[in-house]
Amino acid sequence: MQKSVFTLAHDFTAKWEGGYVNHPNDPGGATNYGVSLRWLKDEGIDTNGDGRIDVADIRALTPELAARLFKKHFWDTLKLDTLPSFVGIVAYDAAVNTGRGQAIRFLQRACNSFGGDRLPDDGVLGPKTLARVIGLVSMNFSLAMRCIEQREAFHKQLAANSPYPDGRDYRAFVAGWLNRTRDLKAYLARLADTELAFPEA
Repeated sequence: MQKSVFTLAHDFTAKWEGGYVNHPNDPGGATNYGVSLRWLKDEGIDTNGDGRIDVADIRALTPELAARLFKKHFWDTLKLDTLPSFVGIVAYDAAVNTGRGQAIRFLQRACNSFGGDRLPDDGVLGPKTLARVIGLVSMNFSLAMRCIEQREAFHKQLAANSPYPDGRDYRAFVAGWLNRTRDLKAYLARLADTELAFPEA
């Protein structure tokens, strides 16, 4: 049975989102299976139902619960099933890694790299952005790759400008981030030969 595009997307993301970590330079705080404490607080999610959102909620996470949360709050909220397959996969992983708005900015910048009327760099998957993406459906794979390139530029900029005035220092993370995007490119290339073979015009 062929996997859904969401399952293919989450298979990759879950590979890179490991178990419990609490790095002092990670502004998200304690994280487990890719779910950060800051994100739980922002979304108002009390995973263990004790009336508080704290580190105990992070420790209570399972891979299955993380997948359900990510599908609801990233894949479904952003309506990524309306995007071409490869683009949806890269937007999902970027959203989990860098935030929903930033993921859509990568997509908008990638669309703009093909020329035409310039999309606003606002991080909102509105009608104009969606229409442009659908208009580039025959460039599904190339557009996805350009999204990844925009993400890589963002990661490098974060590291180059570290440490920030508030003390955040992303230099320790950049090698891992770039390893992840390189792996994502390779993953898409493998999918292009298997489940998601959509030839470009």
